[in-house]
Amino acid sequence: MDTSDPLIHFDAEGQCNLCTDFLQNRLPVIRAAHENEGTVDKLLDRVRERGRGRRYDCVVGVSGGVDSSYTCVLAAEHGLRVLAVHLDNGWDSVTSVGNIRNLVRKLGVDYASTVLPWKQFRRVQLAFLKASVPEAETPTDIAIQRAVHTHALKNGVRTILSGGNIATEGVLPATWHYNARDIRYSYAILDAANCPREYFATQKYGLLEETYLKLVRGIGTVYPLNQIRYSRHEAREILERDYGWKYYGSKHGESGYTKFIQTFYLFVKHGIDYRRATFCSEILLGKITRDEALAVLETSPFSDEAYQQEIEYVCKKLQIPRAEMEAIIAAPPKYFFDYPNNSKTLPLVYNLYRKLTGRVRASNF
Repeated sequence: MDTSDPLIHFDAEGQCNLCTDFLQNRLPVIRAAHENEGTVDKLLDRVRERGRGRRYDCVVGVSGGVDSSYTCVLAAEHGLRVLAVHLDNGWDSVTSVGNIRNLVRKLGVDYASTVLPWKQFRRVQLAFLKASVPEAETPTDIAIQRAVHTHALKNGVRTILSGGNIATEGVLPATWHYNARDIRYSYAILDAANCPREYFATQKYGLLEETYLKLVRGIGTVYPLNQIRYSRHEAREILERDYGWKYYGSKHGESGYTKFIQTFYLFVKHGIDYRRATFCSEILLGKITRDEALAVLETSPFSDEAYQQEIEYVCKKLQIPRAEMEAIIAAPPKYFFDYPNNSKTLPLVYNLYRKLTGRVRASNF
């Protein structure tokens, strides 16, 4: 990691706070799972118990990407009754749609989709772009949480399985991807762009919504990939061999917008190379060496030709002229601390929240 995270700091030995946090708080979780074989089986057995008497044991959000697809495979192969849920925000690649179709068909699981109203959603995405913050994907992140929880609530499902995992996503600075549940922050961005709050207000997924769904309705989220020796490379091989899965060109390339934001937009505007975060996790887990990672980082994450193609596609999709997008990219970078937010109070609330939800999980999960 480097100072593309403006809040990074280093100790006397040159080790950054992000790596220290990983080693102290995340690595022990992975080691514990590795040392206790069968942990994931016990976890999924509990999911089945929680689903007894209901139509489905769990909801799995699927994007057509590696992590979510493999999570769905784990659940189905364990005999769970799965409802696969997809959030269609208008940016799906043809490859990812095919991946989902093949996966659902071959696993024999039920499928549901939430399609966002494009006109309103496009305006919200533009507002976050105009804010000049790295969180251009916050509207989608919120919509995904809203979708999986809505389908869980509708079908009486008590467990959501997430493909999120420490092995590949254990290092991620807050300045690169601030808390999507900070509604005050999101409203500040919408207001700055003169974007109406109406759509966002009906679709938000903040602390209040999360608390209600988890504490009152008893819907819990678990992360099976943290309970196995997860390798994205090995998972991809299994998906390609057994489920007709196809690669979409880059990490998170299953979404055209995510690919543009993470590969092009953030690199050009903020100097953020998302490969750094992935490499940091892999270095800390001993999968690659620091020298190997630095050698790759010497190369550009994209070609100029690809950049020109992607920016034209995104401008056409968002219905804005190329000059407007170039002005957005050229504007001075900003971060969450440049807008009103609840970054000081949310950690305090979440500490209490985790204690309460921990007690609920201990008694109900």
